[in-house]
Amino acid sequence: MLLRHIAEQTLAGDTSSLKERILGIAVFGRKPDYDTSQDPIVRASAAEIRKKLAQYYQEPGHESEVRIELLAGSYIAEFHFPEGGVVAPAQPRKRNWVRAVGATAAVALILPLTLLVLGWRSSDLDQFWSPVLKAPGTVLICVGLQAAYNLRSAQAQDEMQGLNSQQPSGAPPPHRPIREEDLVILRDRYVALDDAVCLVRMAALLEKYRKPYHIRGERSTSFADLRDTAAVLIGAFDNPWTLRTAGQLRFTFIKDGAHDTGIVHDSQHPENTEWKLTGAWPNWDIPYDYAIVSRILDTTTDRTVVIAAGLTQYGTIAAGEFLSNPEYFSEAARRFPRDWQKRNLQVVLRVPVVNRIAGRLRVLATHVW
Repeated sequence: MLLRHIAEQTLAGDTSSLKERILGIAVFGRKPDYDTSQDPIVRASAAEIRKKLAQYYQEPGHESEVRIELLAGSYIAEFHFPEGGVVAPAQPRKRNWVRAVGATAAVALILPLTLLVLGWRSSDLDQFWSPVLKAPGTVLICVGLQAAYNLRSAQAQDEMQGLNSQQPSGAPPPHRPIREEDLVILRDRYVALDDAVCLVRMAALLEKYRKPYHIRGERSTSFADLRDTAAVLIGAFDNPWTLRTAGQLRFTFIKDGAHDTGIVHDSQHPENTEWKLTGAWPNWDIPYDYAIVSRILDTTTDRTVVIAAGLTQYGTIAAGEFLSNPEYFSEAARRFPRDWQKRNLQVVLRVPVVNRIAGRLRVLATHVW
């Protein structure tokens, strides 16, 4: 992304725009007054590009290619030809630099090679996240919240958790009947472990891509938030934003609490009822789980939304792993059409559960439109 922009501007002779702040705004969507000392994304990305270019040209088979160099201490590119010729950045008084190498066709040669080097290590997973990374501003990670009950008495709560200092070490907590009036419900305090694991993976991935993000619970997320920026939604039934966003998609979640059944519904094949769980509540002692991963351009907000969610916690953990593991994602990408990179997509996953630990996930179905 950055290398492509630098190469195009260098070839166009517009080196005056190759400054840190201007690049931060044009390439990474930063605000015009952003603090470059606090957000060194341009410097860090340029350093990574220099490293990758050096690695690329050290590998056998690239000796005869046009060599691209990002000059140290600047954001201007130089192009070195195998015969020893150098195409330097255009100077204000010397716009016709192509003549220095003897042929106008050099422009047509250099740019494709620039883009080739740019994408030489781009994985399917990188391309999946590209619309999110290119979106201006900070990514919103919205995580579901669990409604939970606490005892009104702090002492009784400590006793139930075995934190009573008067209780003998190793002794089970005393059993006391709990009445309705002893309880207080908390709807905006707790995050389930599976959502937290997925959250950590998503945050680490965005850190790797050097894309800024902020985290909010679903109850503190508004429609205006989703309208302003790209978003990652974690969790299904504990995250209403997931259900609202995915409600009209091909693959959706349906829950029948009266019969303790959750299902991945396929609107194109409603007769398919194989992707369901029954009897998971309350102990989650199940042999497998299902998850849906989606990346869509939400027509309501006009922003890219990524969804990672499972029927239970194991599916959500698997969704987070799928979205952060290039090997897992490539298994699904092989099923996509050739031009999937800029289209909406959904993937249905199944994950085995052994001793309440999620195993290696399997891709069941994909849909790209």
